[in-house]
Amino acid sequence: MFKKTLVALALSGLSTAALAASVTGADEKVSLEGVAVVGELTQDDLADPAFVQGAEYIVNDVIAITVTGAKFDTTVDPVLSTDNNGGATTPASFAFVDFQGDNVARFRVSTANSAKGDTLTLSKFTLDTSDAVAKGKVSFSSKAISVNPSIGDYDASKATSTAPAYTYVSQLTSDLTKFDGVITTSKGRQQFATDPLKDVLTVDLTNVSSLKPLTFTKLTHVLKGSDFSFAMDYDADKDGKLSTAELGNALTIATKATANADTFAAKLNDNMTELTITQTVDTDIDSFTVTANVKGQAAKGSVLTKQSFTFETTATTASTGTASIPAASAGAWTLDGSSDDIELMPFGTEYAQSITVANRGTVEGAITVTLKAEGKTYTKELTQVAAANSVTNISLEVAAFAKESGITGNAHVNVVVNAPSGNIGVKGVYYHKASADRVLTY
Repeated sequence: MFKKTLVALALSGLSTAALAASVTGADEKVSLEGVAVVGELTQDDLADPAFVQGAEYIVNDVIAITVTGAKFDTTVDPVLSTDNNGGATTPASFAFVDFQGDNVARFRVSTANSAKGDTLTLSKFTLDTSDAVAKGKVSFSSKAISVNPSIGDYDASKATSTAPAYTYVSQLTSDLTKFDGVITTSKGRQQFATDPLKDVLTVDLTNVSSLKPLTFTKLTHVLKGSDFSFAMDYDADKDGKLSTAELGNALTIATKATANADTFAAKLNDNMTELTITQTVDTDIDSFTVTANVKGQAAKGSVLTKQSFTFETTATTASTGTASIPAASAGAWTLDGSSDDIELMPFGTEYAQSITVANRGTVEGAITVTLKAEGKTYTKELTQVAAANSVTNISLEVAAFAKESGITGNAHVNVVVNAPSGNIGVKGVYYHKASADRVLTY
């Protein structure tokens, strides 16, 4: 926890206008989640706000103390006292008058004048923090109200948005070093271009030092993508399920902590689109990595899917306190070539197809075709390539691939070319032999 700082507003000069305050110190952080549970800040939590008089206050003048970013608990009477730095024989005293709304406490100079330069200290107060918002600040300001109506307000401190204050912050934060794997089409989209068999997400967690902190005992992280089915390559016993160890081989979670390390448990949903990671906190909250391990082309691994990832966290205490980190980008897997879709292409003896790949660039590219039909997926790298500055007709090879795959009806066709995407264009036309209809589908 940070050392508590004194909220001090140094005032100077008698005036009916707001004066620039001379302030020192730094903001102190308050756990937004902590005050949400407790609902208040007390004198024990905060250093007593102190105000240096810029003028003499006389008996029956009123001192108004204003709090922003919180509200006074009006069931608790605050106290205002002086250090009597002026050395008066009879020190000034201040009688609490009332609360003016929820944000202003008023006191009357009651027994003797209070000298210029004396420091007034507010204590015995409780603040209601139910309206706390992230990055909001609890701060204090003051003014004197003369008993002489011709003077009115004087010795006012300016608004304390730049003065030492208490700032509400989310107690738990994370910094992500994102997935950035580039799926290489030259290897059948089965591995990455740079580090062929893995991509790493790093999750750096910070438990912000603050007032009113919560003690988190468990964190639940959700990593979302669109296709984690490559993990099934690690189904060693081929039972169609991933044991804890098998999932750990596919998606490995590790922490750098060497002592008092947190423990982690992972679960992949049935659709293989979400990895839920449960982190049980030992002492401190540990940062960790998630490594996606792929088999690669040599080991006949799965075809990887171009996709984006998000990561979100919910933390809980042993009782009722929670904190959350909203979903944020956790990176993406991209292709090192182009990817084009023909949404509908019928196959079978009643149809003929014309599928062409136009390459307007100087880089020749391998062509990989994926067919999806009746809930199944078939992928093949063609013997043909997308020649530079040419149009390549892949119709016969795709039709033969569809036939050997047993596709005799409508299919979705994805064509990936290992060449700069801006230079590649794919067109698909089918011909219904009986009706002589030709349809351009893409």
